[in-house]
Amino acid sequence: MSLAILVAACRENTLISSKLSPSNDTAQIKQLVLSCITHTYFDDTVMTNVNYSGIPVYEAIGNMYDPFFGTMTGSTFFQITPGSPGYDPFIDSTVTIDSCVLVVPFTYGCLLYGDTSNQNLTQTYQAFYMTDSMGYYSNYYSFTNKAVDERNPITAPFTVNMYHLQDSDNVAGADHASMRIRLNTYFTELLNVALANSYNAADPSAAFISAFNGICVRPADTRSVSNVIPYFELDGIDEYSSAGVLLYYHTKGSTITDTLIQQYSYNYAVCTHFNQITKSYSRYPINALLHSTAANDSIVALQNQPGASIDVKIYGINSIPKGVVINKAELQFTMLPQYNPMAPIYGPDTLGPPIKLYPNGLSIGNGMGGVYPDSATALNQLYLVADRYPTTSLTPLTMMDGYLHQFPVTNNYVYTVDLPREVMQAIAMKSDSIHLHINGSQDFYGAFHLVVGGGSLSDSTSRAKFVVTYSKLSH
Repeated sequence: MSLAILVAACRENTLISSKLSPSNDTAQIKQLVLSCITHTYFDDTVMTNVNYSGIPVYEAIGNMYDPFFGTMTGSTFFQITPGSPGYDPFIDSTVTIDSCVLVVPFTYGCLLYGDTSNQNLTQTYQAFYMTDSMGYYSNYYSFTNKAVDERNPITAPFTVNMYHLQDSDNVAGADHASMRIRLNTYFTELLNVALANSYNAADPSAAFISAFNGICVRPADTRSVSNVIPYFELDGIDEYSSAGVLLYYHTKGSTITDTLIQQYSYNYAVCTHFNQITKSYSRYPINALLHSTAANDSIVALQNQPGASIDVKIYGINSIPKGVVINKAELQFTMLPQYNPMAPIYGPDTLGPPIKLYPNGLSIGNGMGGVYPDSATALNQLYLVADRYPTTSLTPLTMMDGYLHQFPVTNNYVYTVDLPREVMQAIAMKSDSIHLHINGSQDFYGAFHLVVGGGSLSDSTSRAKFVVTYSKLSH
C-alpha cells in the first residue's frame, strides 16, 4: 500500500490531469502532435512457461486459420505429479486397476478464440509421452520443442466439437467442462514404472517427475485447420479443473461401482510446462508487412506474442517547449474497420482485438533509460519504460493505460498508451526521439487480431500519432 501511495504522490508533483482546467487562467493547456515511424515485426521472445501462483496457465492447443495473419498451431507440454505422493496403487494388493483418463480442462476464463459461428467445427487431438525431460527453473519459449515418442502415442486420436467444448459433462455428480481422453495400456505401463521408482523415495513428487518426463497434447494432424483455437487451463483447484491423469481403480471383491480415483496432475509449485506455438504466414497479408521495405508503413499489425508486433519511433521531443509540465504523452493507434471485420466487438466468438497493449523501450544508444537499474544504454537493447516503475507495484500498469477506447468526435476505436515519464526522461537525456516495441498481453499466447493505422497513413484521423498534452504557466 505504501508503494502505491508513493507512486501517486510522486506523479501528482510532476503531472497534471488534462481533464483539469487551471483556475484564473494562470496556466495554458496545449497539445503537440508528434509524428511516428511505424513497422511490423515478428516477436517470438515470449517465455511460455510462466509459473506464478494466482495467475492461470492457459495453453493454446489446436490449429487455427486467420485470413490476415495466417495459420497457428499450438501444442502443450507439461509435467504431472501424484496427488497422493508415496502411494502406488499398482502394488496395492487390495485394489484392481480399471482405466486411465487424460483431463484437459476448459474452465471459466478459458478462451475459444476465432469464429465460432459454425457449430459443427471439430478438431482432433492426440497425446504423447515426452522422451525428453524439462527443468523447473529452465526457460521455455513458443519455439521450444521437446522430443516425444511418436511411434507409441498414449491415446488414440480424439475428436472434439469446438462449439460444445464449453458444455459441461456430469462427472461424479458434478458438472465439469473439459476434454477427457482415454489413455491406453502403454501409458499405464509408463505410470507403473514411474511410481515404482518414486513411491518409496524421500521426496516422492520429485522422484516421480524425474522418472516421468511429461505429456504432450497436440493436434493429431497439423494439416487440418479450423477457424478457432481453444485455450485450455493447466492449473485448477481439483482433479477436474487441473490438467493431468485420473487413474480409476476399485477394491477387490467389490462391485465395479466401488470406484476409487488417484490423481496425477499439473502442480505449478513443482511442475513445469510450456506452450509451443508455430505460425505460418507466408501466403497471407501479414507477410507483406513483415517484409516491408517502406520508410514508414501506412498500416501495422499486432497479435499476442508470438506474432506480429509494432515497432514505433517517435520524433520531435525537442519541439516540446522548455519548462512545461507534461500532463499526458499518449501514443494512439486507431483500428481500421476494413482490416478488423469483427471489431470492435471483443469476445470469445470473434477474431477480436487484444485486451491491452504493452510498451517496452528500445535504446537508441545515447544513454536513454540508463538511469534505471535494469535499463540498457547500448544500441537496440530492450528496457522498461520509465512509466513502468516501480516494478513492485501494479499502479504504473494502470496509469499507462494501453486499452481500447472509442473517441467521441471521430467514433474511431483507438488504443492509447500514456508515457509522460518516458517523455520527461527523453527531455532530461536531451534525446529528440523515443523508440518503442508494442506487444499484446501474455495471457493467451499468439491470439487476437489487430490492424491499425501506421505513421504514413493518408487519413490523419486514423494515423499513428503521439499526442503530448502540456501545461505552461502564463506570465
